Amino acid sequence: MTKKVRDLQEKKREAGRLGGLATVKKHGVDHMRSIGVKGAHVFHSRYRLTPVGTSQFVIVHRETGEVKNFLDGSVFQTE
Repeated sequence: MTKKVRDLQEKKREAGRLGGLATVKKHGVDHMRSIGVKGAHVFHSRYRLTPVGTSQFVIVHRETGEVKNFLDGSVFQTE
């Protein structure tokens, strides 16, 4: 990864952080909490966690059975 790409990623990350802080300041912590709760409900209605091995889980779409990703964020290889 080049320095230019890393710098761009940092700028995006910082802009997202500042935008989130501005939203908290404008709407309050309770508003942000309710967004998080709604997001968790939607996630759990669409996906289920299936254990893999001794300490790993994969995220599986409830309707299609398609494996989306590992819970820890590592990439699931289908090859």
